[in-house]
Amino acid sequence: MIDGDAVIHEITLPAPVEQVFDMFTDPRQLVRWIGLSADLQPRPGGRFRFEVMPGQFCEGQYVILERPARLVFTWGWTDPGFGLPPGTSRVEVTLTRSGDDGLQTLLRLVHTGLAGDLGVMHEDGWSRFLARLAAVTAGEEHTAYPTEQPPERLADLHRRPTEQNS
Repeated sequence: MIDGDAVIHEITLPAPVEQVFDMFTDPRQLVRWIGLSADLQPRPGGRFRFEVMPGQFCEGQYVILERPARLVFTWGWTDPGFGLPPGTSRVEVTLTRSGDDGLQTLLRLVHTGLAGDLGVMHEDGWSRFLARLAAVTAGEEHTAYPTEQPPERLADLHRRPTEQNS
């Protein structure tokens, strides 16, 4: 969902909060669902960088790490063509135990600082990658890794009718 300059997602994952937290802080776990490679330093001020597509990097810094319930990091792209330099937007992830046995996690992701097409592109990206995270945590086969370059994907999104306005 897009709300102003924010992209907001909530999803219930079939994994405990500690495991889901690690999916954002352990490079081996992160690349199971998003990214081709990752350079993570999970501490306040530590690097948050991963290669989304060949030659396309998201980069920022960890701001808050409250294991296992919350993490905040900045975000941007190293490619100036995106108009979102590294560290200029912010992602907050909150994790809440759910399910009768407490072995599920309600993940709420709020990505702010995304005006206009940046919101459209990141809404689509988070939808696709969080679906991959759900599959990975369920031990299922995840969808194929997206291969479209972001400008191509954005053009495709503009050609489709939006479901958000219905």
